[in-house]
Amino acid sequence: MRTVLSTSQLKALKERVGDNLYTRLPPNRPICAVPETGSCFVSFPFYDIANEGQKETRIYIYCNSSDIIFLLDSPHCLELLEQIDDKQEPFRQMLDFLLALTGDDVYVLHRMEDAITNLEDHLLTRTNPDDDSGIRVISLRRILLRMKRYYEQLTIVTSDLAESTNGIVPAHLHKRFAALDRRVDHLLDSVRHLQEYTTQAREAYQAQVDIEQNQIMKIFTVITAIFLPLTLIVGWYGMNFPMPEYAWSKGYPYVILLSLVVCIACFAAFKRKHWF
Repeated sequence: MRTVLSTSQLKALKERVGDNLYTRLPPNRPICAVPETGSCFVSFPFYDIANEGQKETRIYIYCNSSDIIFLLDSPHCLELLEQIDDKQEPFRQMLDFLLALTGDDVYVLHRMEDAITNLEDHLLTRTNPDDDSGIRVISLRRILLRMKRYYEQLTIVTSDLAESTNGIVPAHLHKRFAALDRRVDHLLDSVRHLQEYTTQAREAYQAQVDIEQNQIMKIFTVITAIFLPLTLIVGWYGMNFPMPEYAWSKGYPYVILLSLVVCIACFAAFKRKHWF
């Protein structure tokens, strides 16, 4: 018989799992235990990867040969549970629920991979970085970190079920639980691959920032190089002793013309070398 409760009704499992296990339930860690022969109790955090804004919730499942009890709050999990035949044996219901829980995750990861690819292409084709791209890179990294932690904890549960430690699951379901464990491992590897891909996108963004900063420094350097000869002229004619040009009636226009010629010559030379 299948029973569905909310996580606030966790005390309903106290008699099933025993006082010792109930008092030691870790609040933020996955668990797969055998309260008694022929029964199984699993608990793990659930993160709906298709909905970034959803908060992480917790799932508790108690299962024996005749009964299965689900304690969960996620509307998505409740919808998946309604699609599972409650007339099947309890362990098969738990297996089908875990399979349904991760069934569409690979497509979500594919869409995220496309988003990272588009972001990287956007960064590589732009001449100047924009703040939105940097924020998106940070957001993707945080989302993937939550996914990695979620699958790392889920794989602890599925690996124990697949190994059937202490005879947790019936023998005829061993291969199905092993397939489930391989699926979760594959999803975890995919998330790690996307994390590496996001690192490449972050490096592309940082490269664009560095290029922009180098361009700004190049402009300042060119401006400094253009006005450096003028500084020399100012220093030359600013010396505090008589110079022949002081007595020349055209000395002042000459210095002005010399300064303009120097500026135009430097500007033309730098422009020809494509320094700016």
